[in-house]
Amino acid sequence: MLKVLSRLIKLLDRVYVTIAILFMIVLVISVSAGIIARYFFRAPFPWTEELVVFLFIWISFLGAAVASARHKHVVVDFIPAKFPPATRNLVGLAMDLLTLVFMTMVIIGSLVLIPRMGAHTSVALNIPRSFYFTAVLVSSVLIFLVYVESITLKILALAGKDKETSQ
Repeated sequence: MLKVLSRLIKLLDRVYVTIAILFMIVLVISVSAGIIARYFFRAPFPWTEELVVFLFIWISFLGAAVASARHKHVVVDFIPAKFPPATRNLVGLAMDLLTLVFMTMVIIGSLVLIPRMGAHTSVALNIPRSFYFTAVLVSSVLIFLVYVESITLKILALAGKDKETSQ
């Protein structure tokens, strides 16, 4: 089960990175086209800014999910680092559980909000506003899975240590 979860996280990581790279390419092309149209032809495209905002939202949330999957997100751990190892592991487990609860709330909130925003569209591109909020849902799913894996590994590690001390 843990191997399947780990493989799923790695697969989603690759998919998210690929999508983010494609979105970044489109973003750079869009910005460049907007600059060229504005400064050389004095006729700016009305849709470039809206597309860039949409893509930037997606790139940001995909990047956050990938950072979590690769354990490269920013962590402030100077207080837990002062604890003994056993306490540090319990604090880490508690923090992971809180993160999992938060991600669950974000996923549920996204599932409630996305259908409500489907009727609203962006001005220039007519993109449903629900697509903006879908980035939150998509990234939250990967982050949720990462913390399920992390909690499982920490519980197994704590159980292993308990077995060693009881023998």
